Amino acid sequence: MREVMVVAALPQASDPRWLIKTLFSRKKLTVPAAILMSVGFVCNGLSPVIVGKAIDRAIAIGSLSALWLWVAILLVTFCVNAAAGWFARSMFTRAALEIGHDLRMTVTDRIQHPKGMAGKQRTAGEMLSIASSDTQRVSDAVMMTVFPVAEITSITYVAIMVSLVNVPLGIGVLIGGPIVVMISLKSATPLRKRSSRRQRALAAASATATDVVQGLRILKGLGAVDTVRSRYQLVSDTAYNKTVDANGAQARLNAVTETAGAFYVIIVSVVSGLMAINGTMTVGELITVVGLTQFIITPMTMLGKNIASRWATAQASGRRIQELLLADASFTDDHPSLPALRPGITVVTSTPPAELVNLPRDKCIVAPHGADIFEGSVLDNVHPDRERALWALEVASAEDIPGGPEREVGENGGHLSGGQRQRVALARAIAADADILILQDPTTAVDSVTEQTIATRVAAARADKPTIVYTNAPAWQAVEMEAK
Repeated sequence: MREVMVVAALPQASDPRWLIKTLFSRKKLTVPAAILMSVGFVCNGLSPVIVGKAIDRAIAIGSLSALWLWVAILLVTFCVNAAAGWFARSMFTRAALEIGHDLRMTVTDRIQHPKGMAGKQRTAGEMLSIASSDTQRVSDAVMMTVFPVAEITSITYVAIMVSLVNVPLGIGVLIGGPIVVMISLKSATPLRKRSSRRQRALAAASATATDVVQGLRILKGLGAVDTVRSRYQLVSDTAYNKTVDANGAQARLNAVTETAGAFYVIIVSVVSGLMAINGTMTVGELITVVGLTQFIITPMTMLGKNIASRWATAQASGRRIQELLLADASFTDDHPSLPALRPGITVVTSTPPAELVNLPRDKCIVAPHGADIFEGSVLDNVHPDRERALWALEVASAEDIPGGPEREVGENGGHLSGGQRQRVALARAIAADADILILQDPTTAVDSVTEQTIATRVAAARADKPTIVYTNAPAWQAVEMEAK
C-alpha cells in the first residue's frame, strides 16, 4: 500500500503504534503537565495528613502556636496545589489543541491531495466526520498521557503514607488499589464494544446529514425529500439506539467502580477503627488513614474509567483516521518535471491537445466555473498576504468592488454580484501562483469590456507560466493570438 505523504508533526500512518506516538507527539507539554498534575494530586492528598498531624501535635496538647503552624502549612499546600493544577491543565489543553490541529490538517490535506484516494468510496459527509469528530476524539485522549501518571502517583503516595502509620495496612492499600482498577477495566468491556458501535453509527448519521444538506436543492428538484428523510431517520434512530446502549454501559461502569470504591473505603475504615480502639493507632492517624482512603477513591476510579472509555473511543477513531491516511492514490505522477507547455495563455475550446492530458496534478491549480466564496472579507477570500491579495484583485479587475477589499462578502458571497464573486474567485487562483493554472469559463458573468481587461491583465501576470483557459470567449482568444 502506497502512503501519500502529508506534512505534519505526526508519525507515519503506517506505524503500528500510531495512536500512542500521536498522543505523545507533544512531550514537551505533556511530560511537565503530568509531573505538575502529580504534584497537585499529592498536595490534595496531603490535606488529611496535615489535619491528622494538627490534631495529634496541636489540638491534642492544646498548643495554639502549633495549630497556626499547621494551618499555614495547609494554606501553602493549597496554593501549591492550585498553581500546579492550573499550569498542568493549561499545558495539556494546549497539547490537545495542537495535536487536534495537526490531525485535522493531516486529514484534510489527505482528502484534498491531488492524487486522490482509491479503493473505498467515501462520501463528503463521511470524510467530514473523520476530519472533525474522529480527530477531536483522538485529541481528547491526550489527557491519557497526563492523568494516569498522576493517578498512579496518588495510589503509590497513599500506600506509602498509610505504611508510615501501619505497614500491613499500607500493603493492603497498595494491593487494594490495583484490584479496584482491574474491576473497573473488567466492567468496561461492554462499554468498549458499544462505544465503537456508537461511533460508527454517529459517523454514519453525520455523513448522511452532510450529504443531504449538500444535495438539498437537487433532492427538492427531484421530489425525493421524503425518501431521503426516511433514510436519514433510519440512520439517526440507529445512532440514537447505539448511543443509549453506550450510555447505559457507561452508567453500569460508573456504578461498579463507585461500589467497588465504597467497599474499599469501608474495609479500610473498619480496620483502621479497630486499630484505633485497640490503641495501635492515634485519633490523628485514624483521621489521616480514613482521609487518604477517601481521597484515593477518585484517582482509582478515574484511572479505570478513563482507560476504559477514552482509550477505547480514541482507538476506534484512530483506526478510521489511519484507514483514510493509508488509502492508495487514485492517480500516479509519471511526470518528474513539467511538460513542455508554452508560457502564457492557451485557450481550449473543445478537446484538449495531447500535452494537456495527464498533467501532474500536484503542479496544477484548477479554478472551476462555480468556485466557492467563503464568509469574511474580500481579502480573506484571496490570500493571507495583503499585498499579494491586492495585486491579485487588480489582475482580476476586482479592485473596484464597492466597499473595497475589506468588504464582507456574506455567506457564499451573498453580498456580491455574480460578476464580483467570479472575479474574487479568479483573484484567489491568481494569488496562488501555480506552476500551471487552469481556468474554466472565468469571465462569463462580466461585461465584454471588463472581460477584455481581465484577459489582458491575466496574460501579463502569467506571461512566464502556462495558463490554460477553457472558454469560447473572443477576448481570451484574442489575447492568445497576440502572444503568438
